[in-house]
Amino acid sequence: MGIDARFITVEEAKEIVPPLNTEGLLAATFCPSDGHANPFNTNFAYAEAAQRLGVKIYNFTEVKEIKTEDNRIVSVNTDKGEVLTPIVINAAGGYSGEIGKMAGVEIPVYSQRHQILITEPVDPLFKPMLMSFSRNFYCQQTPHGSIIMGFGDPDEPKGYNIGTSWQFAREMAKKMTAVVPLLKEVSMIRQWSGLYNMSPDSQPIVGEHPQVKGFYMAVGFSGHGFMLAPVASRLMAELILKGRTSIPIDRLDIGRFERGELIIEPSVV
Repeated sequence: MGIDARFITVEEAKEIVPPLNTEGLLAATFCPSDGHANPFNTNFAYAEAAQRLGVKIYNFTEVKEIKTEDNRIVSVNTDKGEVLTPIVINAAGGYSGEIGKMAGVEIPVYSQRHQILITEPVDPLFKPMLMSFSRNFYCQQTPHGSIIMGFGDPDEPKGYNIGTSWQFAREMAKKMTAVVPLLKEVSMIRQWSGLYNMSPDSQPIVGEHPQVKGFYMAVGFSGHGFMLAPVASRLMAELILKGRTSIPIDRLDIGRFERGELIIEPSVV
């Protein structure tokens, strides 16, 4: 797909990440052009850019009801008043299923807690993000020096729980100190959690709902939302304004589940 990722040997992996424990490691992949972004700074930057273009953002405003007539969106009721609109974009992440119900439709998504923790800042240990599907973890050192890490618990129940657990902290520490033994000397600062919005095939659901005119969805990103948000947003804008997209998104429609045309994504951490 034109991405400069390549398989590397154990020795090459050790050169790229010197503190790596290579015991049990058979091979790795590396993409030197991979990047990272701070989600807080990115969100604020998007919000400020949108406001410069005339967008009004209503903080601390809860949607109570989505009104439809003749299978068309007509307005949104909030705790601060009614907004008349023919278009609603459901990009509510972990709560996108609830927003769908407000519009009178069922969206086949569910929410699931994913926990994460961060350490104290330390001198640079490694530059690339470390991750493994077989060992189920991801770990990255921030420019500040703190190390952020997490993993997906296969036994995590569906729901809206965003609490944290000592079991996660213990398992996370066990995983990462085995991979990077130097982390045994690093202190954990805090942990938190958020909601993955999962679809049946772990691929996003993008497009207009066939049952409600003007109800658009960008949901079910299954942990890939921040990464895919820029292109997903552009495609949604194209679809709403032009009625077509520069990249085909037909296979990501909500109808694929009824048709049995799932696009299974095995690479979710």
